[in-house]
Amino acid sequence: MSKKLGRLFRLTFSIQKSFYVLSSIRAIINAIKTLVGVYGLSLIVQSLIDGNMTNAISTALLIVAAEVILRFFEITLDTNISLSRKKLNMRVKSHLIEKMMSVEYKYLEDPDYLVQADKARFAIDNFSELNTFLNNVIGIINSFVIMCSLLTIIILFNPIIIAIVIINVLLHTVVAGISVKKQKKLYAQLGPVNRKLSYFREAVRDVRFQKDYRIYPLGDLVYDNHDKAIEESCSYLRYFTMLLGRFEAAYFILNAFQLMAIYMFIAYISIQDGLGVSTYILLTASAVQAANAIDGFAGRIIQTKRNIILLEPVFGILNTEDAVTMNTGTIACTPLKSLKFKHVTFSYPGSDQIVLDNISFQINKGEKVSIVGLNGAGKTTIVKLISRFFIPTSGEILWNDININDYEYYSYIEQLSAVFQDFKLFQISIKDNVELHNPDDEKVRECLYKVGLEEKIESLPNNIDSFLSKEYSPEGVELSGGERQKVAIARAMYKNSSLTILDEPTSALDPISEAEIYEHFKNLVKDKTTIYISHRMSSSVFCDKIIVIDGGTVSAIDTHQNLMKKQDGMYYQLFHSQSNYYQ
Repeated sequence: MSKKLGRLFRLTFSIQKSFYVLSSIRAIINAIKTLVGVYGLSLIVQSLIDGNMTNAISTALLIVAAEVILRFFEITLDTNISLSRKKLNMRVKSHLIEKMMSVEYKYLEDPDYLVQADKARFAIDNFSELNTFLNNVIGIINSFVIMCSLLTIIILFNPIIIAIVIINVLLHTVVAGISVKKQKKLYAQLGPVNRKLSYFREAVRDVRFQKDYRIYPLGDLVYDNHDKAIEESCSYLRYFTMLLGRFEAAYFILNAFQLMAIYMFIAYISIQDGLGVSTYILLTASAVQAANAIDGFAGRIIQTKRNIILLEPVFGILNTEDAVTMNTGTIACTPLKSLKFKHVTFSYPGSDQIVLDNISFQINKGEKVSIVGLNGAGKTTIVKLISRFFIPTSGEILWNDININDYEYYSYIEQLSAVFQDFKLFQISIKDNVELHNPDDEKVRECLYKVGLEEKIESLPNNIDSFLSKEYSPEGVELSGGERQKVAIARAMYKNSSLTILDEPTSALDPISEAEIYEHFKNLVKDKTTIYISHRMSSSVFCDKIIVIDGGTVSAIDTHQNLMKKQDGMYYQLFHSQSNYYQ
């Protein structure tokens, strides 16, 4: 626990040092303010006892002036600390996102990792545990500084007073330890409930589901489940609130006994040692404030332990290894001359099922190659291996006769462009979606026109600067599924890569649009080597070579014309089974 607490301190300190600096200055000012109040009151009382009204008034005025100045600094610092805390909160979230983007791709398809990531987001966003942790940090620093300054005064008079305070703190610690254990158990039960609530809350708000809600009786079902999840979550929260109330009552009783013990002991030593009223006031005020500071310090430490329990998934994300495929290799990658699979076998991590079994083939510069096969045959897995999302279980993939993992990652990726089945477009301009960095307007427009979007682009008031979606721009546009897919293809064409991978690029297009893409296919990819994956066999007619994948193995490699001569082959059967739909 202490290691994780220290790690979280180090992480947040490295991200936003100003938060800790400002919090420390704020704690020092608060300690000075406390000392001024405690010591100043005893001086005023002593002046009144001595009958020196002038000195009492001047002391009071000095204390008020000091309080005003110190309060001014407090307000200024509180404002800056609040801004710094919010900034730190956002930067930690950004750090986690960056971490998730740099881990091995295998984790992004691992259900356990995704559940852990969901828990981490839930702890930060829904429970605000990171923000609570940062508030506790401020409290710890503040209590520590006050505690140290006041204990110095107390020790000079009588150390036994500290013993009374420490005994109470130890009792607080025992009660708080019991409280944390019960809270940990409750959070473990509440986690799945809140994840379910989050899912149904998003489902209720997601506009993509609204058409289905209006056609099918799904709306009532989702709303009912949403209400049940709310009620279940509230029942846990009610119990949680009652539990905290019991422990708060225990803390109140302990504090009451502590105050009684402190007042009685200081009264006793004041009588025994003949201490004056002003000294009595100084000691009691210092002891009470020190007790509150020590109690606050111990309480904040215990609360941070609770924060660590809830932030446990965050550490799981941070502990995940970075992508090996991104960190290996130092050779600068050159444009493709040949791509070879040599006896490649692959199973997904955590699975014994062989997806690709000892496959070998070669693709040469400038070739248009279609990879075909039934669903689950391993076609997309081949794309993932070429893209270095995974490393082959055995065998190797050679780019210009060099293992692809021996190349420096980013220079290798620079040679690839791809349109994946689940491609993403962002709610930014069409132009920026085609080229995310420093776009060339004319080249962007050329690529969009070549994929058949000229008429659509010219009809838009902002042309290629039109935003995709009206959510962030009232002048935004909503493109159809086919139009969005064309934008994704234009993005792949824009990149100056030597290998283009098109994984189901026309799945959302109608047959006419598909034919239009195929008609311009060679112009789109020019002399680039292209790997083309599609369930629609008609695309293979345009390719130089076809690789047929059957059950994770290569069953045939040949041209469309030659494969159509083998009527007992899979390719012939697949082609004819689909051609019947167009006759």
